[in-house]
Amino acid sequence: MLKFICILIVLIGLSLDGAEAQRKKKFKSKKGTSKREIRKRQQEAFDKDDTNAFNPKQPMGAKQNDSRDDLLWHSETANTVYDGAGNLSLVSPSRYGLKPGLELSSNVFISYWVPNVYIKKRWQNDQWYVASKHGFYSATLGLNWLNDGNYNSIIDKAEDIPFILSMKNELIVSRLIVNNDRCGRDKPYIILTGGIGVDFGVPFGDSDLNELKGHFFANRSPALIGSGYTAYAKLRADWQMSKTLMLGGGFKYFRGDFSGSGALEHQAELQAMIFPKFSVSLGYVLSVANYTDTSTLGFIPFFDLTYYFGRRQGRQKGLFGRKMY
Repeated sequence: MLKFICILIVLIGLSLDGAEAQRKKKFKSKKGTSKREIRKRQQEAFDKDDTNAFNPKQPMGAKQNDSRDDLLWHSETANTVYDGAGNLSLVSPSRYGLKPGLELSSNVFISYWVPNVYIKKRWQNDQWYVASKHGFYSATLGLNWLNDGNYNSIIDKAEDIPFILSMKNELIVSRLIVNNDRCGRDKPYIILTGGIGVDFGVPFGDSDLNELKGHFFANRSPALIGSGYTAYAKLRADWQMSKTLMLGGGFKYFRGDFSGSGALEHQAELQAMIFPKFSVSLGYVLSVANYTDTSTLGFIPFFDLTYYFGRRQGRQKGLFGRKMY
């Protein structure tokens, strides 16, 4: 009898140990505490929406602040503005964030002469940013205005100017370079950007338009007058000198159905935030091309004023896989 009781106690103990081991295993599998699982969940959370992620491009603090995505990330880069926010600019594209990773833009203050609208979709957002930009524009109103005003230095007199629809397609890649040995939004960083694109114009009707003349017109005229295509490649760098000061510039090379077949443009600008909602830009554009009807060099200085509207981003407590220091 005693032997039976001892065997029974041993069996009960073994069954309880097995049940406890199964319970712990099940609890651990539900908890998902492995480092691999944690990294996976962090990356999934960041991929869904990085607007509040604590990462180098965003400011310190849990509440909204004066930092502006449109100033930190130039319109030529592969990143988009914060969703629900945007800007209005005199010269540069005006931008609005439709949702995380999707941006609507337009050069609204030249829209009477060249109505235009573009969509930029960000496909990747990490240290490498990848985006594509697509849109439509039409120079028909501007061409008629130049033709009626007898601007012979730009356009030859034409009898028939049809409606012309031009399309833009561009692929953009940016690389964020930042020093992680300091914590704070005031540390400088550099963004390097490269891209390729092509513009193509289609006339809806008969046309006797000739190639536009002069720098900044001739290399864009195939798409503007609907006579062919213009392809281009660009390289750009942006440097955050301080919280409110950005220096940027780059090169863009055009190739297409225009005289000389190639043109190189260089742009540089200094952007300064004078108030949380207002910033100014000073810069220039230099063009180098062997056109038959003008000199080799063309130069245009420019001034831009930008008004920012909408909310400004902060950060939340979660780190989402981004280094704090």
